Amino acid sequence: MTQVDRQHLLTIYQAAIEGVNGRRAVMRYFASHTFADDAPCYLIAIGKAAASMAQGTFDQLDRHIEHALVITRYGYGEWLNIADYPLELIEAGHPQPDESSLIAGQRLLALLDEAPSNAHFIFLISGGTSALVEQLPATIDLNELQQINRWLLGSGLAIDEINQIRRALSLIKGGRLIPYLNGRTALNLLMSDVPGDDPAVIGSGLLVAQQNNCSQAVMDKVPVWLQHHLEVASVDMDGMSAQIDTVIVAASKDARRSATVAAKALGYPVHCHDDFIDGDVVTAAQQLAHELNHSEPGIHIWSSETTVQLPDAVGQGGRCQQLALAVAQAMSGDRQWLLLAAGSDGSDGGINQDEADAGAMVDSGTIQCGQLAGFDVSIALEQANAGAFLEASGDLIMTGPTGANVMDLIIAYVPE
Repeated sequence: MTQVDRQHLLTIYQAAIEGVNGRRAVMRYFASHTFADDAPCYLIAIGKAAASMAQGTFDQLDRHIEHALVITRYGYGEWLNIADYPLELIEAGHPQPDESSLIAGQRLLALLDEAPSNAHFIFLISGGTSALVEQLPATIDLNELQQINRWLLGSGLAIDEINQIRRALSLIKGGRLIPYLNGRTALNLLMSDVPGDDPAVIGSGLLVAQQNNCSQAVMDKVPVWLQHHLEVASVDMDGMSAQIDTVIVAASKDARRSATVAAKALGYPVHCHDDFIDGDVVTAAQQLAHELNHSEPGIHIWSSETTVQLPDAVGQGGRCQQLALAVAQAMSGDRQWLLLAAGSDGSDGGINQDEADAGAMVDSGTIQCGQLAGFDVSIALEQANAGAFLEASGDLIMTGPTGANVMDLIIAYVPE
């Protein structure tokens, strides 16, 4: 494939990201909704898109905000450009929660307690919230939480199953934050990074009252030691009543729509797929390879959130890199193709917090390039080391924090 083709896919990907940028999404919401300013307003933003969403709120509401607390991933606070405002920024661990995640949880509850009885809250919640802020029951400490999270990240469980476990082990998830509002009103603006855009799943549903016991189907999938934690950490909280208005301001369909517009502007026929690419990464890669081998020419766009069962020793890269390399391995025939798989937030969901690649763009030459550099594709996939292979083949994508988080994007090009 030519450099022009590769640059066009990057342009389409960037357009998708810009279409769900948190700052713009929140500004659009407030531009079309009136905001009552007769009560002190407290802003609480949590997640990987928290800083950009908070910036958009400040852009629109200006001095209406009495105080703001922004909790985001390390390095993701750079979207904030706010001077002379009462603003607290806490950066914490993701995907692995750390001590700062617990500090963030303590500060969140303290701010809710400090706010006056007539305060109005604006919550801005995006993906990553589950790891970035936490308040634990006495039966679990940070080391145990991290052990549980490591198992979850490599378990291959679907996101709704993972969130069942997270909610069951938390004092604030699954609507358990609601009592701390003490009946005060809240606007809950969400950026969805989950299939189906269920508010109860986004950020583990801090302000969505729900059943917080794990289903028997989930309990049957977890090891005995985790079953024990789930049994003894049961939390029962009353006072789940408050006036909360929940609105989704950006989701994966918005990113696909923006990508479609950009691809058409570049002159491509476009096939925007509503079917969601999920499940085990190996199965998903085989599905995509089959579709690419039999698809019509043009740009093909999907949203995705695959799962990876990790080995004991984890290599370099995340699920998008694993998916892209597995597609490259599964493709057959002489047909030309190009595929980009990348996170919408600028990271690839890897278990290692210091990895900065968003994903990868592969083509029919990827496998040969990696092999010439001394890598074996099958071993790289078995060891969850796709990132090292793709670094050697020159196919990694790095964007930095995007200010968005609406699941992964897959953009493929099949020429005439």
